[in-house]
Amino acid sequence: MTLCFYHPACEQHDPGVAHSENKKRLTVVMDALKAKNLPNLRFIEMQTGSRETIELVHTKDYIDFVFASVPKEGYQDIEVNEIVSDHDDGEVTTLSPESGEALLRCAGAAVMAVDAVMKGTDTKAFCATRPPGHHALTNKAMGFCVFNNAAIAARYAQKTYGIGKVVFVDFDVHHGNGTHQIFENDPSICAISIHQLPLWPESGFAHETGCGNILNVPMAPDTSREDWLRAWKEKILPRIEQERPELIIINAGFDAHKDESKSAQNLETEDYMTLTRDLVALANKHANGRLISFLEGGYNLKALAESVTAHVTALGETR
Repeated sequence: MTLCFYHPACEQHDPGVAHSENKKRLTVVMDALKAKNLPNLRFIEMQTGSRETIELVHTKDYIDFVFASVPKEGYQDIEVNEIVSDHDDGEVTTLSPESGEALLRCAGAAVMAVDAVMKGTDTKAFCATRPPGHHALTNKAMGFCVFNNAAIAARYAQKTYGIGKVVFVDFDVHHGNGTHQIFENDPSICAISIHQLPLWPESGFAHETGCGNILNVPMAPDTSREDWLRAWKEKILPRIEQERPELIIINAGFDAHKDESKSAQNLETEDYMTLTRDLVALANKHANGRLISFLEGGYNLKALAESVTAHVTALGETR
């Protein structure tokens, strides 16, 4: 089975109906997955996580700041947008009264997914988490992201189960700068990101390699689908093979889709099935099948729903 971790609180996190990262994103994803009625997919309600779990990645002062900032009504921006970019739409990270529970549920999903793939027979998990996480730094919200859910999962897996090498694969169209910053000096983590550049957050150049554990694969705007997939096959898959991970974590953003307005890439919905199949094969080869995926970006609702469905379908295939 593939396990899908979800809770309605993540839909209720509401930065505003006009905000790109609005709750409709998760509504269309869950509606599409349930309508597909995949035989190998099981839905599990996220439990509430703890602040102690979040502290595996983020500073106590920052965590206190975030929860103190959750408004009793209305909205509260918590990001200071310091990046001046021609490719930045000006939107920032915003909390609503429901955001506090959503953040704790996301942390709970990270723990539950790790426990499930480490202890059970179900080795694939998709976490339908909002707010997303891959831009969140150790002490700062960024790019709609508050806490780095995937990073929490990695640290929990290492602390609780003694996992050695973890490989992150981020195919969101934006550079996974939060994951990069958190792990850039940790050789037990390999963080791989394929993303458009130039594009917000204007980081993720190929020469940025951390302590040798970072692989950035920047793609120019309007890169052809064929060239994108060639870079995936020639640069990313061999690096994962080289790392021989004990756990693969996917930062699953779907905004490199050709119908996405926030970027200029040309992937088709079916390509997300191809990417996922490749990662499943490597997880099966090196990590006893253990693979956890976290929802990140994707803002064209139709393309997002279709792409997530392709991704989750491929997670559950027996090949």
